[in-house]
Amino acid sequence: MTSRLARLARRVEDDPAFLASALKQYATSEGLDGRGLAAALSCSVEALARLALCRRPRPAPPWFRQDVDRIAARFGANADALAAIVRRADALGRLRDVDVGERGLLIAARDQDGAAPTDAAPDDERQP
Repeated sequence: MTSRLARLARRVEDDPAFLASALKQYATSEGLDGRGLAAALSCSVEALARLALCRRPRPAPPWFRQDVDRIAARFGANADALAAIVRRADALGRLRDVDVGERGLLIAARDQDGAAPTDAAPDDERQP
């Protein structure tokens, strides 16, 4: 991986339009370095920077697989692994983007004494 390409790939790691962001999210979640990420993708470490600079696959089902297959073939990566990494990064991004207001509602819905609510009344208190 050339240093110039690697620097450019690092610059776009926070831009969701590039694969660099998905690769970074996945690597961080799995505790992988460049070698570990390359192993997960079954590609060379040298291919990572160029792979990272690709546009992210289009999310719609008919195009997602086409884009993943094309990118994987171009850089010698495993297409199934790349698809799983992108989907995992998408899921992690959605979890991170949960609105603070929604979390506040979940907290407010808890019982004040902290006791877990029961799903049903005891047998003798049920209505016919």
